[in-house]
Amino acid sequence: MATIALPLRARRAAVSGTTIPLALGLVGVALTWFGAAWDVSWHRLIGRDTFWSVPHLFLYGGISLWGLAALVATITAMRGRPVRGRELRVGPLRSELGLALVGIAAAIVIASAPFDDAWHRMFGRDVDIWSPPHLAGVAGSALAFVGWSVAFAPGVFAIPEGIRRFLRALMLANICAVFVFGMNFYYIMAVTREAFFYPLAVALTIPAALAFGAALIGGRFGATVTAATYTGAALVTYTILAGGGWLAPAFPPLFLAGAIAVDLLRMRGGRLAHPLVLGAGFMTAFVVAELVRMVLFPATPPSGTGSGVDPRGTALYYQYYGQALARPWLSLWPLAAAIVGAPIAAASWRVGRQSAAVLADDLHAEALAHP
Repeated sequence: MATIALPLRARRAAVSGTTIPLALGLVGVALTWFGAAWDVSWHRLIGRDTFWSVPHLFLYGGISLWGLAALVATITAMRGRPVRGRELRVGPLRSELGLALVGIAAAIVIASAPFDDAWHRMFGRDVDIWSPPHLAGVAGSALAFVGWSVAFAPGVFAIPEGIRRFLRALMLANICAVFVFGMNFYYIMAVTREAFFYPLAVALTIPAALAFGAALIGGRFGATVTAATYTGAALVTYTILAGGGWLAPAFPPLFLAGAIAVDLLRMRGGRLAHPLVLGAGFMTAFVVAELVRMVLFPATPPSGTGSGVDPRGTALYYQYYGQALARPWLSLWPLAAAIVGAPIAAASWRVGRQSAAVLADDLHAEALAHP
């Protein structure tokens, strides 16, 4: 009987050692996803009143749950739980690779909080996202969702395959979401999206996330699935915010068009699958889609003096708006963005593919055979 009970206990320990982190992580992801969008709306309607605003509590509460999830996985693995899939070991510390990356990322983001508070004390409250503490938080968040995407490898969590694939796509979509959030006013208000630097910001970041998604999801339309999941989740979130009377961020960037172009080129294979061709295809489709959207649904220009808590009243906002007027979509600027952005998108795609190769799923039989 003892020989039967030991494997059963080992199996229960293995399942609980990943099921608890899974539950903590999913709650944390929901809090951070909604908290990020809500935080922008809060700043636009109420202002930057305190670090302890409700959206910030959502954000940092969710991030703390990420860290707790990684801690549970690490402690249980150190106590003898078999690690399911690829392992990251640092001295006595060991855990699944994806969950370990989540823990490292959570530490980075949480450590940026006191830095952010000190920054505010020295320089006042931020008027945009591009401050050093915020950029550290954005980088940490991107790493966290890379970790979650890796963690949803086959065999790590005891969940049905269809749910695993959906959750992996959702985590990959969150990488896109973090990059879009980091685009500052381009994320907040569509009227600031001028026709040159905005497409270049997309070219620099999004193809890497799509390439990572294409590798981890697999199949012919991995990049499309990643982009479509992001777009759908963003629209649902923004609809909830708008229904509650909050100002939602701008409509999601239309890089879904670029993702479809990339996947169609990859399907053809050969020279058409070369990164430079993929970068050119991505930028052409994205710029055309944004041009059509901007022409058919032009953004509402600012009105009044911009006083009060609305960030449109800041000099920085009007600087962005002035750039949008200087580089309109009905000009040669979109063509310049497509040409300049193609090699940038190609390089970004390469980074995503190489990152995926380093963090690829461990599909060896022994890795999936852990109880």
